[in-house]
Amino acid sequence: MSLIQRIDALLPQTQCGKCGHPGCKPYAEGIAKGEAINRCPPGGAETIAALAELLKVPVLQLDPERGSAPAQVAYIREAECIGCTKCIQACPVDAIVGAAKLMHTVIIDECTGCDLCVAPCPVDCIDLLPLPLTTVVPIVGGLAHSPQEQQARSAKRNHARRRFEQRNARLRRDEERKQARAKGPAITAETPDNPIHAAIERVRAQKAVAADVALKKAKIDLAMSRAQLHKTLKAFGHPPTFEQQTQLRLLAQQFEAAELALAHIQPATPAAPAPRDVELKKAKIQLATRRAELKKAQADGAPAERLQALRETLGQAEHALHQAEDQNDRPAPQLQRTEKRPIDSHLRQLKTELAYARAALNKLQRQPGVSAEQLAQAQARLTQAERQVQDHVAP
Repeated sequence: MSLIQRIDALLPQTQCGKCGHPGCKPYAEGIAKGEAINRCPPGGAETIAALAELLKVPVLQLDPERGSAPAQVAYIREAECIGCTKCIQACPVDAIVGAAKLMHTVIIDECTGCDLCVAPCPVDCIDLLPLPLTTVVPIVGGLAHSPQEQQARSAKRNHARRRFEQRNARLRRDEERKQARAKGPAITAETPDNPIHAAIERVRAQKAVAADVALKKAKIDLAMSRAQLHKTLKAFGHPPTFEQQTQLRLLAQQFEAAELALAHIQPATPAAPAPRDVELKKAKIQLATRRAELKKAQADGAPAERLQALRETLGQAEHALHQAEDQNDRPAPQLQRTEKRPIDSHLRQLKTELAYARAALNKLQRQPGVSAEQLAQAQARLTQAERQVQDHVAP
């Protein structure tokens, strides 16, 4: 084995890039040329000691600018995954499995904890958790004292290196096939021996590849905007506040733009009609937005002309919702308007005091070292607040 190969065999093979190089092999080449041996956070003190023994140099402390990298594993919150495949493309050892528009998951035994999959995730559904040491053998993490531990970690590093090399070889083959398709079919007996005809075929093939890439990107953008809109709708209350309805309107516009972009580049082939639920959801969003605008204007004391215009806009939104429900083959809901009694301002104050008293008591009960006198005072405050509310609402 060459010196670079022996150095590379001691590195953790996480391919994380925290050393400043794009992988462990380039860092091994840098060490062979004289770079410092203390720039690998995943390897830590164990790797530094092994490199110092191999190269006959003093043992150094880990470079503080590189930070630390404890043994960890990636975990995908599968319920939030939109199937964009960006984490699969970023994983250097093919430890993530899944398909486009389908749920992804991490193979714990293959994950090196490099955290390269976290940043590309558009919906932030990937967490890095401490490695379950009872389940798998970590590549690094602490010092291996027994020969069995050293042998197991060496085998794990070699396995990760092979997976990394196999992935790079597969990517090279895919790129070669892609370039071959882009060049178009070769001139054979079936293809007229005409340079102009060959050039036309190459241009057609290149356009087809570019159109396929653009179509995939448009589909991913649409899925991301749809997921963001649905997630925001669930998070906001009903009706949404004025600030929330402004954000909803912006997200709805982004979703519509993504739909138009996809429809513009979608191949002109007979496709199944789009679900009408999309138009129904848009109508519901518009109705909630108009209702929130009218409510805010009433609370701010807007002029009568402004309130009348908002009421007309609200009526139009209700009519649009009924039309969307008719087109969706759903019966219109039987709406019954109920007049709610105005909330007594004094009762609101009493209930607010009750909530504060209950929260203060719960906080004291969770804190260590709280005296019995403090707990008694908080309990007395809560009892008094409950009694005041009951006395106020009692007939």
